[in-house]
Amino acid sequence: MTHDHEPHLPTLQAPVKALDPHGVQIVGLGTILFILGTLICWWQLPALTASGRGWWFSTALVGAGIGVLALAVLLILRRIRLR
Repeated sequence: MTHDHEPHLPTLQAPVKALDPHGVQIVGLGTILFILGTLICWWQLPALTASGRGWWFSTALVGAGIGVLALAVLLILRRIRLR
């Protein structure tokens, strides 16, 4: 009698904690990067507009705004969960 399949070993998750279970650090980093992108695009806005890429400034500005709002929400939720 031959075995056509190999025995399945159970998979184990390493017992390590998440770096930031609330997501504040990664959202904060993304927000900072969008703010820097907004400042750079604002500084280079005439060149961006001349090359047809003026929408980059708007995109960076919206990304920074969403990041600030998301960061505020996450900080409030983290404060509520830590109580």
